[in-house]
Amino acid sequence: MGSGSRTKRRIALLLQYDGTEYNGWQVQAKGVTIQDLIEKALEIISKETIRVTASGRTDAGVHALGQIAHFDITSELSLQKLAGSLNGILPRNIAVKNVYEVPADFHSRFSAREREYVYHIYNSAARSPFMMNRAMWVNFPLDKLFFNASLACLVGEKNFASFCKKTSAEDGTIRKILFAEAEMNNELLEVKIRGTAFLHNMIRIIIGTVVDNFRHGRDPEWMHEIIASEEREAAGPTAPASGLYLNNVRYDPPLKSFPSAF
Repeated sequence: MGSGSRTKRRIALLLQYDGTEYNGWQVQAKGVTIQDLIEKALEIISKETIRVTASGRTDAGVHALGQIAHFDITSELSLQKLAGSLNGILPRNIAVKNVYEVPADFHSRFSAREREYVYHIYNSAARSPFMMNRAMWVNFPLDKLFFNASLACLVGEKNFASFCKKTSAEDGTIRKILFAEAEMNNELLEVKIRGTAFLHNMIRIIIGTVVDNFRHGRDPEWMHEIIASEEREAAGPTAPASGLYLNNVRYDPPLKSFPSAF
């Protein structure tokens, strides 16, 4: 099926994936990535060479419950057919939850207004096989109130240089966190953080820092000192990738306002 003179359509995908077996989102010289598998599947379906752009490049081992990616295609396949064909080709740990036909100026990354991540901490004295590659295991009791007091220090527009991988701050380290809160559900501590954009490893460093501060008996307000230092060394360790999930990406107008497969 050649492209001929047909007009290109811009398509957005709502994706879920278990990142355990992958070297992250972005195509790389070595290792299998989510982007690579989706682009190969689209080429099989459309007979076109297609480049897919995500709302954010998740790292190796990071999961997604609501990743958004867009691409251009000339194929006239229906949205339902695209969704079904992709799910038929992709591995079972990657799922297309919906397909949208969006305007030509829609961009999964630059059009995003907010991004929400969730981090899972399995808080139990004994490990669980069901939490492997799904959550960070902490075997001493954590305090939800300590977490929430610490997270409150992060809300607002601040310089998050202390919570950033040093090599990834090309566009500056000022970011805005809109919401940050922890909830405990039995042995699972779920931290939800929503903001306009995030730095590389920012959420994992935040989580690692709060756990480290609690372990060492520091006051939650110590987070203000870490932010003020603007030094990565002032913060704690980077939490494991396995506990991090890209939960939701918000657009205006929302994706549900456009034609969709489901």
